[in-house]
Amino acid sequence: MKGIRKIALGLVACLAFSAVPAYASAGVITLLPCPSEAVVSENARVLTLEQAFELARRNNSSIDALSDAMIFSEQQRRLLTVDYNNAWRFGMGLMDHTAATLDRAIRSIDQAIGNAPAQTRMMETLNDFLVLNAVYTIHGLEIDLIVLNEAIAVNTVTLRHTELRNSLGMASDAEVTSARQILETSRARLRSLNIGLESQRAGLNYLLGLPASTDVVIKHDFSIETGDISTRVGNIHAYADRQAARDPSLQILRRQLENAQHNYDTTQNWLQNAQQVLPTQILNREANATDRASMLNALNTASRDLIDATDNLRENIRNTYNQLRQLEEQQEVLLIDLQSAHDLYNTMKVNLAAGMATQHAVNDVRLLILIAEGNIIRNALNYQLLLFRFDSPFLLG
Repeated sequence: MKGIRKIALGLVACLAFSAVPAYASAGVITLLPCPSEAVVSENARVLTLEQAFELARRNNSSIDALSDAMIFSEQQRRLLTVDYNNAWRFGMGLMDHTAATLDRAIRSIDQAIGNAPAQTRMMETLNDFLVLNAVYTIHGLEIDLIVLNEAIAVNTVTLRHTELRNSLGMASDAEVTSARQILETSRARLRSLNIGLESQRAGLNYLLGLPASTDVVIKHDFSIETGDISTRVGNIHAYADRQAARDPSLQILRRQLENAQHNYDTTQNWLQNAQQVLPTQILNREANATDRASMLNALNTASRDLIDATDNLRENIRNTYNQLRQLEEQQEVLLIDLQSAHDLYNTMKVNLAAGMATQHAVNDVRLLILIAEGNIIRNALNYQLLLFRFDSPFLLG
């Protein structure tokens, strides 16, 4: 298997938009063009992936809205703090419930302000993933189009040969109909793929804040570290625990639990203080008692939410780890399939030279190589997308 993994590294080099196409030099991808060979139009907007991330972030109104909301929250907190201090200054006994309510409002704002860094990180990471997904989807569709165009060429020749054989009484009408349907289906799929490609390009431009008609070229290192995930992660259970400790979505839930605990404890304290006030203030004591029940329910809910979310995150990490390993194994199988296609192609070329095979039969096998190469590239793209989510496991939910 080590030899296969070395072959996969050749694939990595080409996907990195190297100056010299590495598909051919590595002897792996010989028919599909390397991204570095793509012709860039004069008016194209060429970006690195990092530049695309930054452009999309600047175009994301939700990130700006969160920043604006934090400024407003800071102002609100200052105003509520004044009211809270006044509630204590003018009589704790009379204002106990008001003070408790103001305290919870201030704590709620503090929670929102404290959550802002984690929320920003989550929005930026999601934003980056959407860009990466669009770029990889576009590249995958471009590969599919190359393979499908080759298939259409082969299917066109197949139809002509079948029609000729039919005219000579060597093929049935059903065979002609079948060949024609295969060609028509391929052409219909070609139209569908072209529509899908244009839609994905427009979607990427939308993320970047560019006109839909803009020709955007993203240069990025499409790579797959075949067989490396187990070495990189080590013990998956310990890794899941480490990820859970720093996951921003869980940080928000921990802060929510801390806030719920504070609100409950504060309400308890005010209720005890209310026992010492005059009977005319019984309404405040009843209000605090009602608040205590509400706060206890909120505390229990926050505790359950954190426990469930932590368990789910760990489980998602473990499941995704297994999926990544499966993709690594699949990559090795696909590389073997590609080698088999090359072996068959070489055999067919020998047979062609000996008059024992037709050029059409050789082209059929050449198509198998294209399909195998496309499968390797697609598997690499899927692996890289899943790896991105694995590194930011709140995206797995």
